[in-house]
Amino acid sequence: MGAELAQSHIDVGIVTNDREGALSFWNGLFGFPVEGEVSFPGLTIVRLKVGTAILRLCIPDADVAQKANAGAFDAETGLRYLTLAVNNLDELVAAARAAGFPIPFEPREIRPGTRAVQIQDGQGVTVELMETK
Repeated sequence: MGAELAQSHIDVGIVTNDREGALSFWNGLFGFPVEGEVSFPGLTIVRLKVGTAILRLCIPDADVAQKANAGAFDAETGLRYLTLAVNNLDELVAAARAAGFPIPFEPREIRPGTRAVQIQDGQGVTVELMETK
């Protein structure tokens, strides 16, 4: 028996010790608007709208000691990257470069008519951008 999805998207939560850095990446670079914020004992969740999905930045009151490897997306197991289909890949790469975000894989054609790039948030999450013309 498979899941009967009530919505046709997946929401994602990212734990971060760096609220400002995470907002600079997700809201500043990608322009995902903050939809709201809710606080729980020991944790604040900032909700960002990503198309029809929600990205949750989970910000503990106390720094989390166990940090993700901020290197290559294949440096450890677990959820390591997200893919976004975009129409302005070159513009986003230029903005990421200007903001100092790591770009481990420069834009390249991965199949006819489709280009991809990887940009890192510096905290262990890699975002793959794909553009199809």
